[in-house]
Amino acid sequence: MIRLHDVFHILKLGLTPVHIPRGPSSEIRWAHVTELVDPSPWLLGKELLLTTGISLVDKPEEWDAYCRRLRDAGVAAIGFSTGPSLPHRTVPEELVAAARQHEVALVHVPHDTLMQHVVQEVSNALHQAQNQDLMRSLSLQRQLSEAASSPDGAQRIIDVLAQVLRYQVVVLDDRLRTIARSDSGAEARIEPIRDQLKSRLRDGLRWSISEGGVHDTLVVLPLGTAGRLSGILTVVSPGAITMHGRATLGLVASLLGILLERRYASQEHRRMRETQLLERLLDDITTLPETVEYFTKADVNIVHSHVLCASEPQDQTALEGFVVEALGLCEEVVVAGSGSERLFLLLGTEPRVIDALTPLVVAAGLGPAGLSERRALEDVQESVAQARFVRSVAASRDVPVLERIDTGGYRALMMLGTAEVRHQFADTVLSAIDASDASQGTELFTTVRAYVTALGNHAATAEALGVHRHTVRSRLLRITQLTGRDLTLPENFLELWMAIEFRTSNREDVHP
Repeated sequence: MIRLHDVFHILKLGLTPVHIPRGPSSEIRWAHVTELVDPSPWLLGKELLLTTGISLVDKPEEWDAYCRRLRDAGVAAIGFSTGPSLPHRTVPEELVAAARQHEVALVHVPHDTLMQHVVQEVSNALHQAQNQDLMRSLSLQRQLSEAASSPDGAQRIIDVLAQVLRYQVVVLDDRLRTIARSDSGAEARIEPIRDQLKSRLRDGLRWSISEGGVHDTLVVLPLGTAGRLSGILTVVSPGAITMHGRATLGLVASLLGILLERRYASQEHRRMRETQLLERLLDDITTLPETVEYFTKADVNIVHSHVLCASEPQDQTALEGFVVEALGLCEEVVVAGSGSERLFLLLGTEPRVIDALTPLVVAAGLGPAGLSERRALEDVQESVAQARFVRSVAASRDVPVLERIDTGGYRALMMLGTAEVRHQFADTVLSAIDASDASQGTELFTTVRAYVTALGNHAATAEALGVHRHTVRSRLLRITQLTGRDLTLPENFLELWMAIEFRTSNREDVHP
């Protein structure tokens, strides 16, 4: 491709601008000589139209319509030849005015420059430009092929794209972790579509994304072979991506697909190795040094970790989707177990990971699940035991996920048995109190709840209820008579306390 300014650089032609519209220089597809008053039916567009204006020498008022027709036909420029032996010695003022009016480029061709010479030089320039595009493409293909064969092939390919085409590029693996990038800005550019990429992971290789912005164009291509996704290529181009650029990206996607397929196989082996290490560690803690050495070499933080004990996922896609999401909360995820239970060792976690983890467990259908405390890797056996216990509690409470802190201390008592059993226990212990409040309008339930909350302190109970201490003693005596439980005895106090907790801890319970 050549443009009008390239023709001005062919000095031997001596072309000079008369009027050039604002904006990018016009693209020229060909140069053509014609003296027709209306050549538009025979034009394809983007021509440098050469004329002496002989057809309109006696009709200056027709220049306006002439320029309008050429503009509508998409002509790149009018080349007007003048001289003592030609119809016009100078460019007609009416033509100049019409060119300005209709924003058509107007170029002066000197008297001693043959129009056919202009055609020939434009043809040569177009041929040379086409050869240059071809040579650039061949050179770029050679550079990309050489880069792919280097030890750090993916990064070298990206470097070539960034240097030659000025693209911002990021290559992600099948878990959306960055393998290689041209610069940090490239990662920031794709951050808004990261959720969209997560949803595409299950679609294999049958998708792509192309978004044209005000200043750039984003293209996303899946990478892999044999229908299996092994990574994602994201490219940001300044402006629109040319045909040459798109052909190059096709080659790059093929090269990266092969490289990532090898990496995918290596990653599969690594994941199997990590699973084996975890399973061995759960059976024999003496294998801890070997496991620590492995993750230390991999530069993974093993100081803090959680264990999630979950149910069997719906399918492999759900499992992979959960791992991809969980990697946003920690440095590494190791999966073990099969059948009715899956164990996830989350390495390098933050303290309150449960808040972000809960919706992921629900989305993947992994509930009921239990999360251990945040501990060091050396405590993994204890962490697994905790996670399994918490999962059983989550199942009894019919909730998708719980963490260890929710089952410690008295909370463990609040989760004993099924919800129905806990309801029945509360109703049995409190039935006499409920009946009195319902039939006589007493406030015995409110009183005993305040009493156990105040840990048996009469003064604090009276203050909480806004009544006299004698009123509190009178009501407690009535509760003892109705229930047959002396509240000064620890076992009776505990029994009433548990009944009240069972009732008030469940949102569905409504006191009569």
